[in-house]
Amino acid sequence: MPKLPMPYRKRIAMIHSQLLCVDGVSLEAQKWVKAYKDLGHKVFLIGGKFCTEPKIPYKVIPELALDHPTVESIKRMAFEAPLGEGESKALRDLISSTVKKIKPEIKEFIQRNGINVLSIENVLAIPANIPLGIALKEIIEELNIPTIMRHHDFFWERSYYIKYNNIPDVLGKAFPPKLSRIKNVTISRIAQQDFLRWTGIDSMVVENAVDFASLGKPDAYNKDFRQNFNIKKNQLIFLQPTRILERKKIERSIELVAAVNKAYKNNDKGVLIISGPTSGPESKEYFEFLVKHARELDVDVLFASDHIYLHRMDREGKKVYSIDDAYVNADVICFPSAIEGFGNVVIEAAAYKKPLFVNNYPVLREIKAKGFDFIEMDGELTKETIDKTILILKDKTKRDISLKNNFGIAKQYYSLEALEAHLKTLIIDADQWTFERLLSEISSMIYRLTKGIMDVLLLKKFR
Repeated sequence: MPKLPMPYRKRIAMIHSQLLCVDGVSLEAQKWVKAYKDLGHKVFLIGGKFCTEPKIPYKVIPELALDHPTVESIKRMAFEAPLGEGESKALRDLISSTVKKIKPEIKEFIQRNGINVLSIENVLAIPANIPLGIALKEIIEELNIPTIMRHHDFFWERSYYIKYNNIPDVLGKAFPPKLSRIKNVTISRIAQQDFLRWTGIDSMVVENAVDFASLGKPDAYNKDFRQNFNIKKNQLIFLQPTRILERKKIERSIELVAAVNKAYKNNDKGVLIISGPTSGPESKEYFEFLVKHARELDVDVLFASDHIYLHRMDREGKKVYSIDDAYVNADVICFPSAIEGFGNVVIEAAAYKKPLFVNNYPVLREIKAKGFDFIEMDGELTKETIDKTILILKDKTKRDISLKNNFGIAKQYYSLEALEAHLKTLIIDADQWTFERLLSEISSMIYRLTKGIMDVLLLKKFR
Protein backbone atom coordinates (compact mmCIF):
# COMPACT_ATOMS: atom_id res chain seq x y z
CA MET A 1 0.00 0.00 0.00
CA PRO A 2 1.41 3.47 -0.89
CA LYS A 3 2.35 5.91 1.84
CA LEU A 4 -0.34 8.29 3.05
CA PRO A 5 -0.29 11.92 1.82
CA MET A 6 1.82 14.20 4.03
CA PRO A 7 -1.13 15.79 5.92
CA TYR A 8 -2.14 12.34 7.17
CA ARG A 9 1.33 11.21 8.24
CA LYS A 10 1.61 11.20 12.00
CA ARG A 11 4.16 10.96 14.77
CA ILE A 12 2.93 7.90 16.65
CA ALA A 13 4.00 6.62 20.06
CA MET A 14 3.55 2.85 20.49
CA ILE A 15 3.12 2.13 24.21
CA HIS A 16 3.24 -1.24 25.96
CA SER A 17 4.76 -2.66 29.14
CA GLN A 18 7.35 -4.50 27.08
CA LEU A 19 8.27 -4.30 23.41
CA LEU A 20 10.48 -6.22 20.99
CA CYS A 21 9.96 -9.32 23.16
CA VAL A 22 8.58 -12.80 22.39
CA ASP A 23 5.15 -12.53 24.05
CA GLY A 24 2.12 -12.44 21.77
CA VAL A 25 1.24 -8.78 22.37
CA SER A 26 4.80 -7.63 21.66
CA LEU A 27 4.92 -9.64 18.44
CA GLU A 28 1.65 -8.14 17.23
CA ALA A 29 2.80 -4.65 18.25
CA GLN A 30 5.88 -5.08 16.06
CA LYS A 31 3.64 -5.80 13.06
CA TRP A 32 1.70 -2.60 13.75
CA VAL A 33 4.96 -0.63 14.00
CA LYS A 34 6.04 -1.99 10.61
CA ALA A 35 2.64 -1.21 9.08
CA TYR A 36 2.66 2.33 10.52
CA LYS A 37 6.11 2.94 9.05
CA ASP A 38 5.10 1.51 5.66
CA LEU A 39 2.24 4.04 5.61
CA GLY A 40 4.75 6.87 6.12
CA HIS A 41 4.26 7.56 9.83
CA LYS A 42 7.14 8.29 12.21
CA VAL A 43 7.02 5.80 15.10
CA PHE A 44 8.38 6.13 18.64
CA LEU A 45 8.37 3.46 21.36
CA ILE A 46 7.58 3.81 25.07
CA GLY A 47 7.93 0.76 27.31
CA GLY A 48 9.16 -0.62 30.59
CA LYS A 49 11.35 -3.25 28.98
CA PHE A 50 12.90 -3.85 25.55
CA CYS A 51 14.17 -7.37 24.87
CA THR A 52 16.04 -6.13 21.79
CA GLU A 53 17.64 -2.71 21.29
CA PRO A 54 15.17 -0.61 19.23
CA LYS A 55 16.33 0.93 15.95
CA ILE A 56 13.85 3.81 16.25
CA PRO A 57 13.52 6.52 18.96
CA TYR A 58 12.37 5.08 22.28
CA LYS A 59 11.92 5.73 25.98
CA VAL A 60 12.46 3.20 28.78
CA ILE A 61 10.57 3.79 32.03
CA PRO A 62 11.22 0.81 34.35
CA GLU A 63 7.92 1.22 36.24
CA LEU A 64 6.02 0.44 33.04
CA ALA A 65 7.26 -3.17 33.09
CA LEU A 66 4.90 -5.80 34.51
CA ASP A 67 7.65 -7.37 36.62
CA HIS A 68 8.76 -4.12 38.28
CA PRO A 69 8.65 -4.67 42.09
CA THR A 70 6.34 -1.71 42.71
CA VAL A 71 3.94 -2.79 39.96
CA GLU A 72 3.88 -6.36 41.28
CA SER A 73 3.24 -5.12 44.84
CA ILE A 74 0.33 -2.97 43.69
CA LYS A 75 -1.15 -5.86 41.75
CA ARG A 76 -0.90 -8.24 44.72
CA MET A 77 -2.49 -5.72 47.09
CA ALA A 78 -5.26 -4.91 44.62
CA PHE A 79 -6.32 -8.43 43.69
CA GLU A 80 -4.97 -11.22 45.89
CA ALA A 81 -6.68 -10.68 49.27
CA PRO A 82 -9.28 -8.45 50.92
CA LEU A 83 -7.82 -5.29 52.48
CA GLY A 84 -8.58 -3.41 55.66
CA GLU A 85 -9.04 0.36 55.73
CA GLY A 86 -5.38 1.09 56.46
CA GLU A 87 -4.15 -1.33 53.80
CA SER A 88 -6.56 0.13 51.25
CA LYS A 89 -5.20 3.63 51.91
CA ALA A 90 -1.63 2.34 51.58
CA LEU A 91 -2.51 0.76 48.22
CA ARG A 92 -4.06 3.95 46.88
CA ASP A 93 -1.13 6.04 48.12
CA LEU A 94 1.31 3.69 46.37
CA ILE A 95 -0.70 3.86 43.14
CA SER A 96 -0.82 7.66 43.36
CA SER A 97 2.91 8.06 44.01
CA THR A 98 3.78 5.73 41.12
CA VAL A 99 1.48 7.63 38.76
CA LYS A 100 3.20 10.88 39.81
CA LYS A 101 6.56 9.27 39.01
CA ILE A 102 5.80 7.90 35.53
CA LYS A 103 3.26 10.37 34.17
CA PRO A 104 5.65 13.36 33.75
CA GLU A 105 8.21 11.13 32.00
CA ILE A 106 5.68 9.80 29.49
CA LYS A 107 4.18 13.25 28.95
CA GLU A 108 7.56 14.93 28.47
CA PHE A 109 8.61 12.36 25.84
CA ILE A 110 5.33 12.83 23.97
CA GLN A 111 5.58 16.63 23.95
CA ARG A 112 9.33 16.83 23.22
CA ASN A 113 8.94 14.58 20.16
CA GLY A 114 5.80 16.25 18.83
CA ILE A 115 3.84 13.00 19.05
CA ASN A 116 0.27 13.51 17.86
CA VAL A 117 -1.20 9.97 18.06
CA LEU A 118 -0.86 7.32 20.76
CA SER A 119 -1.11 3.61 19.90
CA ILE A 120 -1.55 1.69 23.16
CA GLU A 121 -1.27 -2.10 23.37
CA ASN A 122 -3.29 -4.07 25.93
CA VAL A 123 -2.86 -1.65 28.83
CA LEU A 124 -6.30 -0.15 29.42
CA ALA A 125 -8.66 -3.13 29.60
CA ILE A 126 -6.53 -5.39 31.78
CA PRO A 127 -5.05 -3.85 34.96
CA ALA A 128 -1.73 -5.69 34.95
CA ASN A 129 -0.04 -2.30 35.47
CA ILE A 130 -2.51 -0.07 37.29
CA PRO A 131 -0.38 3.12 37.54
CA LEU A 132 0.38 2.98 33.81
CA GLY A 133 -3.32 2.74 32.95
CA ILE A 134 -4.21 5.69 35.17
CA ALA A 135 -1.28 7.79 33.91
CA LEU A 136 -2.25 7.20 30.27
CA LYS A 137 -5.90 8.05 30.93
CA GLU A 138 -4.87 11.37 32.49
CA ILE A 139 -2.39 12.16 29.70
CA ILE A 140 -4.99 11.50 26.99
CA GLU A 141 -7.39 13.86 28.78
CA GLU A 142 -4.83 16.60 29.45
CA LEU A 143 -3.21 16.60 26.00
CA ASN A 144 -6.48 15.88 24.19
CA ILE A 145 -4.46 13.51 22.01
CA PRO A 146 -6.03 11.04 19.54
CA THR A 147 -5.44 7.49 20.77
CA ILE A 148 -5.77 4.05 19.21
CA MET A 149 -6.22 1.53 22.01
CA ARG A 150 -5.98 -2.17 21.11
CA HIS A 151 -7.30 -4.73 23.58
CA HIS A 152 -6.13 -8.36 23.54
CA ASP A 153 -7.49 -9.33 26.99
CA PHE A 154 -10.18 -8.08 29.38
CA PHE A 155 -9.96 -8.15 33.18
CA TRP A 156 -13.53 -9.43 33.52
CA GLU A 157 -12.49 -12.64 31.73
CA ARG A 158 -10.05 -13.57 34.50
CA SER A 159 -11.10 -14.61 37.99
CA TYR A 160 -7.81 -13.23 39.35
CA TYR A 161 -9.02 -9.66 38.81
CA ILE A 162 -12.56 -10.31 40.03
CA LYS A 163 -12.28 -12.40 43.22
CA TYR A 164 -10.65 -9.73 45.44
CA ASN A 165 -11.09 -6.46 43.60
CA ASN A 166 -10.06 -3.81 46.12
CA ILE A 167 -10.21 -0.92 43.63
CA PRO A 168 -13.54 -1.25 41.75
CA ASP A 169 -13.79 2.53 41.33
CA VAL A 170 -10.36 2.66 39.66
CA LEU A 171 -11.21 -0.16 37.26
CA GLY A 172 -14.53 1.52 36.48
CA LYS A 173 -12.87 4.81 35.53
CA ALA A 174 -9.66 3.75 33.80
CA PHE A 175 -9.97 0.15 32.56
CA PRO A 176 -11.03 1.18 29.99
CA PRO A 177 -11.51 4.96 30.18
CA LYS A 178 -14.56 6.36 28.40
CA LEU A 179 -12.96 9.20 26.43
CA SER A 180 -14.01 10.62 23.05
CA ARG A 181 -10.38 10.83 21.91
CA ILE A 182 -9.93 7.06 22.07
CA LYS A 183 -10.61 4.69 19.19
CA ASN A 184 -10.93 1.21 20.71
CA VAL A 185 -9.78 -1.85 18.76
CA THR A 186 -10.62 -5.49 19.51
CA ILE A 187 -9.18 -8.55 17.75
CA SER A 188 -12.38 -10.51 17.03
CA ARG A 189 -16.12 -9.99 16.73
CA ILE A 190 -16.64 -12.05 19.89
CA ALA A 191 -14.29 -9.69 21.75
CA GLN A 192 -16.02 -6.70 20.18
CA GLN A 193 -19.43 -7.87 21.44
CA ASP A 194 -18.05 -8.71 24.89
CA PHE A 195 -16.35 -5.31 25.15
CA LEU A 196 -19.57 -3.51 24.17
CA ARG A 197 -21.68 -5.59 26.55
CA TRP A 198 -19.37 -4.93 29.51
CA THR A 199 -18.39 -1.29 28.91
CA GLY A 200 -21.04 0.14 26.59
CA ILE A 201 -18.20 1.22 24.28
CA ASP A 202 -18.07 0.33 20.59
CA SER A 203 -14.83 -0.86 18.99
CA MET A 204 -13.37 -1.62 15.58
CA VAL A 205 -12.30 -5.20 14.85
CA VAL A 206 -8.74 -5.50 13.53
CA GLU A 207 -7.64 -9.12 13.41
CA ASN A 208 -4.04 -10.23 13.85
CA ALA A 209 -1.76 -10.38 10.84
CA VAL A 210 1.06 -12.36 9.22
CA ASP A 211 4.08 -10.72 7.61
CA PHE A 212 4.16 -12.78 4.42
CA ALA A 213 7.36 -11.08 3.26
CA SER A 214 9.22 -12.44 6.31
CA LEU A 215 8.05 -16.06 6.16
CA GLY A 216 10.82 -18.62 6.53
CA LYS A 217 11.98 -20.76 3.60
CA PRO A 218 14.08 -23.93 3.25
CA ASP A 219 17.72 -22.88 3.36
CA ALA A 220 21.20 -23.92 4.46
CA TYR A 221 20.46 -23.15 8.12
CA ASN A 222 17.36 -25.32 8.51
CA LYS A 223 18.20 -28.13 6.08
CA ASP A 224 19.59 -30.22 8.97
CA PHE A 225 16.48 -29.71 11.14
CA ARG A 226 15.41 -33.37 10.90
CA GLN A 227 18.94 -34.63 11.39
CA ASN A 228 19.48 -32.63 14.58
CA PHE A 229 16.20 -33.94 16.03
CA ASN A 230 17.01 -37.53 14.91
CA ILE A 231 13.94 -37.64 12.67
CA LYS A 232 14.14 -39.76 9.51
CA LYS A 233 13.30 -38.33 6.11
CA ASN A 234 10.06 -40.32 5.73
CA GLN A 235 8.79 -39.75 9.28
CA LEU A 236 5.91 -37.29 9.59
CA ILE A 237 6.50 -34.21 11.75
CA PHE A 238 3.48 -32.94 13.69
CA LEU A 239 4.25 -29.49 15.11
CA GLN A 240 2.47 -28.02 18.15
CA PRO A 241 3.84 -24.43 18.12
CA THR A 242 2.51 -23.44 21.55
CA ARG A 243 3.49 -23.29 25.19
CA ILE A 244 2.66 -26.25 27.41
CA LEU A 245 -0.62 -25.18 29.01
CA GLU A 246 -3.66 -27.30 29.81
CA ARG A 247 -5.99 -25.14 27.70
CA LYS A 248 -3.85 -25.99 24.65
CA LYS A 249 -5.17 -29.60 24.90
CA ILE A 250 -1.91 -31.10 23.62
CA GLU A 251 -3.13 -34.58 24.56
CA ARG A 252 -5.40 -34.41 21.50
CA SER A 253 -2.33 -33.90 19.29
CA ILE A 254 -0.70 -36.95 20.88
CA GLU A 255 -3.85 -38.97 20.21
CA LEU A 256 -3.94 -37.84 16.57
CA VAL A 257 -0.30 -38.87 16.02
CA ALA A 258 -1.04 -42.26 17.61
CA ALA A 259 -4.03 -42.78 15.30
CA VAL A 260 -2.08 -41.80 12.17
CA ASN A 261 0.82 -44.06 13.16
CA LYS A 262 -1.59 -46.95 13.56
CA ALA A 263 -3.08 -46.30 10.12
CA TYR A 264 0.31 -46.08 8.41
CA LYS A 265 1.47 -49.39 9.95
CA ASN A 266 5.20 -48.91 9.44
CA ASN A 267 8.22 -48.53 11.64
CA ASP A 268 8.78 -44.86 10.81
CA LYS A 269 6.33 -43.42 13.29
CA GLY A 270 5.24 -39.80 13.18
CA VAL A 271 6.79 -37.47 15.75
CA LEU A 272 5.14 -34.66 17.71
CA ILE A 273 7.33 -31.60 18.32
CA ILE A 274 6.17 -29.14 20.98
CA SER A 275 8.09 -25.89 20.52
CA GLY A 276 7.02 -23.95 23.62
CA PRO A 277 8.09 -24.20 27.27
CA THR A 278 6.13 -24.93 30.42
CA SER A 279 4.75 -21.94 32.31
CA GLY A 280 4.35 -22.16 36.10
CA PRO A 281 3.67 -25.05 38.55
CA GLU A 282 0.35 -26.08 36.98
CA SER A 283 2.03 -26.28 33.59
CA LYS A 284 4.66 -28.65 35.01
CA GLU A 285 1.93 -30.99 36.28
CA TYR A 286 0.38 -30.92 32.83
CA PHE A 287 3.79 -31.66 31.31
CA GLU A 288 4.06 -34.81 33.45
CA PHE A 289 0.58 -35.87 32.32
CA LEU A 290 1.59 -35.43 28.66
CA VAL A 291 4.74 -37.52 29.11
CA LYS A 292 2.68 -40.33 30.63
CA HIS A 293 -0.04 -40.05 27.97
CA ALA A 294 2.52 -40.21 25.14
CA ARG A 295 4.20 -43.23 26.72
CA GLU A 296 0.87 -45.06 27.01
CA LEU A 297 0.05 -44.38 23.33
CA ASP A 298 3.60 -45.12 22.15
CA VAL A 299 4.06 -41.67 20.60
CA ASP A 300 7.45 -39.97 20.32
CA VAL A 301 7.13 -36.44 21.67
CA LEU A 302 10.00 -33.95 21.49
CA PHE A 303 9.81 -31.09 23.99
CA ALA A 304 11.93 -28.69 21.98
CA SER A 305 11.81 -25.28 23.68
CA ASP A 306 15.60 -25.39 24.21
CA HIS A 307 16.13 -25.92 20.48
CA ILE A 308 13.38 -23.77 18.92
CA TYR A 309 12.96 -20.06 19.66
CA LEU A 310 11.39 -16.98 18.10
CA HIS A 311 14.53 -16.38 16.04
CA ARG A 312 17.71 -18.25 15.15
CA MET A 313 20.54 -18.12 17.65
CA ASP A 314 23.48 -19.95 19.15
CA ARG A 315 22.91 -21.14 22.71
CA GLU A 316 26.07 -22.30 24.47
CA GLY A 317 27.49 -23.59 21.22
CA LYS A 318 24.27 -25.36 20.21
CA LYS A 319 22.22 -24.43 17.17
CA VAL A 320 18.78 -23.02 17.94
CA TYR A 321 16.18 -22.92 15.16
CA SER A 322 13.52 -20.27 14.70
CA ILE A 323 9.82 -21.12 14.90
CA ASP A 324 9.79 -20.39 11.16
CA ASP A 325 12.32 -23.21 10.63
CA ALA A 326 9.96 -25.53 12.50
CA TYR A 327 7.01 -24.51 10.31
CA VAL A 328 9.08 -25.04 7.16
CA ASN A 329 9.94 -28.61 8.16
CA ALA A 330 6.56 -29.66 9.59
CA ASP A 331 4.06 -31.90 7.79
CA VAL A 332 1.04 -31.08 9.97
CA ILE A 333 0.41 -28.20 12.39
CA CYS A 334 -1.52 -29.06 15.57
CA PHE A 335 -3.62 -26.50 17.45
CA PRO A 336 -6.37 -28.27 19.46
CA SER A 337 -6.80 -25.39 21.96
CA ALA A 338 -9.99 -25.13 23.97
CA ILE A 339 -9.92 -21.32 24.04
CA GLU A 340 -7.92 -18.56 22.34
CA GLY A 341 -8.26 -14.79 22.09
CA PHE A 342 -7.45 -15.12 18.40
CA GLY A 343 -5.05 -17.96 17.56
CA ASN A 344 -2.20 -16.85 15.30
CA VAL A 345 -1.22 -20.47 14.65
CA VAL A 346 -4.31 -20.81 12.45
CA ILE A 347 -3.28 -18.13 9.97
CA GLU A 348 0.42 -19.04 10.25
CA ALA A 349 -0.36 -22.62 9.17
CA ALA A 350 -2.29 -21.24 6.19
CA ALA A 351 0.56 -18.87 5.31
CA TYR A 352 3.08 -21.74 5.38
CA LYS A 353 0.74 -23.96 3.32
CA LYS A 354 0.59 -26.64 5.99
CA PRO A 355 -2.44 -28.79 6.96
CA LEU A 356 -3.92 -27.64 10.28
CA PHE A 357 -5.48 -29.90 12.91
CA VAL A 358 -7.56 -27.58 15.09
CA ASN A 359 -10.30 -27.58 17.69
CA ASN A 360 -13.42 -25.52 17.03
CA TYR A 361 -12.77 -22.88 19.70
CA PRO A 362 -15.20 -19.91 19.54
CA VAL A 363 -13.09 -17.38 17.58
CA LEU A 364 -12.10 -20.05 15.03
CA ARG A 365 -15.67 -19.95 13.72
CA GLU A 366 -15.13 -16.32 12.70
CA ILE A 367 -11.86 -17.17 10.96
CA LYS A 368 -13.02 -20.26 9.07
CA ALA A 369 -16.17 -18.45 7.90
CA LYS A 370 -13.90 -16.79 5.33
CA GLY A 371 -13.62 -20.16 3.56
CA PHE A 372 -10.65 -21.98 5.12
CA ASP A 373 -10.41 -25.78 4.95
CA PHE A 374 -9.01 -27.28 8.17
CA ILE A 375 -8.91 -30.67 9.88
CA GLU A 376 -11.35 -29.95 12.70
CA MET A 377 -12.63 -31.51 15.89
CA ASP A 378 -15.16 -30.48 18.52
CA GLY A 379 -13.37 -31.13 21.79
CA GLU A 380 -12.72 -34.82 21.20
CA LEU A 381 -10.83 -36.68 18.49
CA THR A 382 -13.21 -38.56 16.16
CA LYS A 383 -12.86 -41.10 13.35
CA GLU A 384 -13.89 -38.38 10.90
CA THR A 385 -11.01 -36.14 12.06
CA ILE A 386 -8.51 -39.00 11.82
CA ASP A 387 -9.76 -40.04 8.37
CA LYS A 388 -9.49 -36.49 7.02
CA THR A 389 -5.94 -36.17 8.38
CA ILE A 390 -4.89 -39.38 6.64
CA LEU A 391 -6.64 -38.37 3.40
CA ILE A 392 -4.89 -34.98 3.34
CA LEU A 393 -1.51 -36.60 4.02
CA LYS A 394 -1.89 -39.33 1.38
CA ASP A 395 -3.70 -37.46 -1.41
CA LYS A 396 -1.30 -34.81 -2.74
CA THR A 397 -3.85 -33.37 -5.19
CA LYS A 398 -6.48 -32.77 -2.49
CA ARG A 399 -3.81 -31.44 -0.14
CA ASP A 400 -2.45 -28.98 -2.69
CA ILE A 401 -5.94 -27.67 -3.54
CA SER A 402 -6.80 -27.22 0.14
CA LEU A 403 -3.54 -25.52 1.07
CA LYS A 404 -3.56 -23.22 -1.96
CA ASN A 405 -7.09 -22.13 -1.00
CA ASN A 406 -6.06 -21.48 2.61
CA PHE A 407 -2.99 -19.51 1.56
CA GLY A 408 -5.04 -17.26 -0.74
CA ILE A 409 -7.59 -16.49 1.97
CA ALA A 410 -4.87 -15.76 4.54
CA LYS A 411 -3.11 -13.43 2.07
CA GLN A 412 -6.36 -11.59 1.37
CA TYR A 413 -7.49 -11.05 4.96
CA TYR A 414 -4.44 -11.37 7.21
CA SER A 415 -1.47 -9.84 5.37
CA LEU A 416 0.30 -6.66 6.47
CA GLU A 417 -1.33 -4.98 3.47
CA ALA A 418 -4.75 -5.84 4.90
CA LEU A 419 -3.59 -4.54 8.29
CA GLU A 420 -2.35 -1.31 6.71
CA ALA A 421 -5.81 -0.70 5.23
CA HIS A 422 -7.32 -0.92 8.73
CA LEU A 423 -4.66 1.35 10.22
CA LYS A 424 -5.15 3.88 7.44
CA THR A 425 -8.83 4.09 8.43
CA LEU A 426 -7.93 4.45 12.10
CA ILE A 427 -5.45 7.27 11.43
CA ILE A 428 -7.88 9.15 9.19
CA ASP A 429 -10.45 8.76 11.97
CA ALA A 430 -7.90 10.39 14.28
CA ASP A 431 -7.94 13.45 12.02
CA GLN A 432 -11.72 13.44 12.05
CA TRP A 433 -11.63 13.45 15.85
CA THR A 434 -9.39 16.53 15.63
CA PHE A 435 -11.87 18.23 13.28
CA GLU A 436 -14.79 17.32 15.52
CA ARG A 437 -12.88 18.68 18.50
CA LEU A 438 -12.21 21.92 16.60
CA LEU A 439 -15.92 22.31 15.83
CA SER A 440 -16.71 21.60 19.47
CA GLU A 441 -14.21 24.23 20.63
CA ILE A 442 -15.56 26.82 18.14
CA SER A 443 -19.12 26.08 19.25
CA SER A 444 -18.10 26.41 22.89
CA MET A 445 -16.27 29.66 22.16
CA ILE A 446 -19.32 31.12 20.36
CA TYR A 447 -21.53 30.08 23.28
CA ARG A 448 -19.22 31.73 25.83
CA LEU A 449 -18.90 34.88 23.69
CA THR A 450 -22.68 35.11 23.14
CA LYS A 451 -23.35 34.53 26.82
CA GLY A 452 -20.83 37.23 27.72
CA ILE A 453 -22.46 39.74 25.36
CA MET A 454 -25.93 38.90 26.70
CA ASP A 455 -24.70 39.33 30.27
CA VAL A 456 -23.29 42.77 29.40
CA LEU A 457 -26.53 43.82 27.67
CA LEU A 458 -28.64 42.62 30.59
CA LEU A 459 -26.38 44.45 33.01
CA LYS A 460 -26.77 47.70 31.02
CA LYS A 461 -30.54 47.22 30.81
CA PHE A 462 -30.99 46.97 34.56
CA ARG A 463 -28.65 49.81 35.51
